[in-house]
Amino acid sequence: MEAASAHTLSDVLPPEILSLPKVEVPIDGVTGFCMHDDEKQVVFFVFEEGVSFPDHAHCDQRGIVVSGEMTIEVNGETNLYQAGDSYEVPEGVVHRANFSTRTVLVD
Repeated sequence: MEAASAHTLSDVLPPEILSLPKVEVPIDGVTGFCMHDDEKQVVFFVFEEGVSFPDHAHCDQRGIVVSGEMTIEVNGETNLYQAGDSYEVPEGVVHRANFSTRTVLVD
């Protein structure tokens, strides 16, 4: 992840997003900014190269890859998502994700 440290968040996200509240993520190399109301939330994530997000589950999750790529394993099936691809993980389903390059998601 050292090579990615030369980049700043302003390289990939505009000031309007960078001014949103930060999301607390317990994994190094992940930064998120959240916009929400009483029913929904949208998180703008930056995952640095080499980040692995271990098995976890939560509410229904939908998103789009803005740049970079990620692999998601859901129910034993692994899929690659690249810039422009959308994804969905149903509520309560255990999944994991890996990022081979710096990746921006809207989730």
